[in-house]
Amino acid sequence: MPELPEVETIRQRISPLLLGKTITKVVVQRPDVVGFPEVAKFKAGLKDKTIVQIGRRGKYLLLFLSDNKILIIHLRLSGHLRVITDKEKPDYERVRFGLNDRTALVFIEPRALGRVYLVTPAEIPSILKGLTKMGREPIEENFNANYLYSFLKRRKAKIKTVLLDQRVCAGVGNIYSDEALFLAKINPNRPANSLNWTEVQRLSRALKLTVKNGIKFLGTTMSDQRYLLPDGTKGRFQERLKVFRCEGKSCPTCGKPIIRTRIGNRSSYFCPICQI
Repeated sequence: MPELPEVETIRQRISPLLLGKTITKVVVQRPDVVGFPEVAKFKAGLKDKTIVQIGRRGKYLLLFLSDNKILIIHLRLSGHLRVITDKEKPDYERVRFGLNDRTALVFIEPRALGRVYLVTPAEIPSILKGLTKMGREPIEENFNANYLYSFLKRRKAKIKTVLLDQRVCAGVGNIYSDEALFLAKINPNRPANSLNWTEVQRLSRALKLTVKNGIKFLGTTMSDQRYLLPDGTKGRFQERLKVFRCEGKSCPTCGKPIIRTRIGNRSSYFCPICQI
């Protein structure tokens, strides 16, 4: 968290606020949040650079700059971005990018686990290996049952674990894997290679629909508010969750209680009756 829908929502919302703007000043409050290069070079490398394009890959946000370098932001567990006036001072501000219109892009991270990087395209494979090894995203046209089956047929790990593997489903995390598995009627504890072709087809469609709906409804903001839109408002997909963090609540399909289990050191939520 944030996952693909949250980062994509952020990308869409900040693009009109940042494109064409020039970074005039960089203030780093937590040096450990800067993953590469060292802080002085990071600040100097961004000064007077213009933001020419904003992209996303999986859970990473990519700001392409006028000198062909890329400012990469990984929000991790609790990071979010705000575009604010230059005078505002939000809590847990870690890095501030002052802009030439007297606004600022601010990276807010209560747990300081998120990271920012300034790299050339050639440096990405050595600095951010995970970014270069990502699989397809569920919203891509070529993410389909054939693609998914090619991974699942040779994996004995639990299906929930495989869906969290960014080399398989780029951008998918705990929320959207639980919701997709519920929609596909598949128990998260099932070995991946136990799914038959019909189940893989259902799962492929469920992943696509769940992630697309996450984007449509502006991402998921839980009660701990680890994710907010750039203007400080909440997403709306939490209003449509069927199982995630719904332990003890009635399954919307059969009425039996949703249960929680631990899979790979993560909480997983599912209906033991509907998901087989």
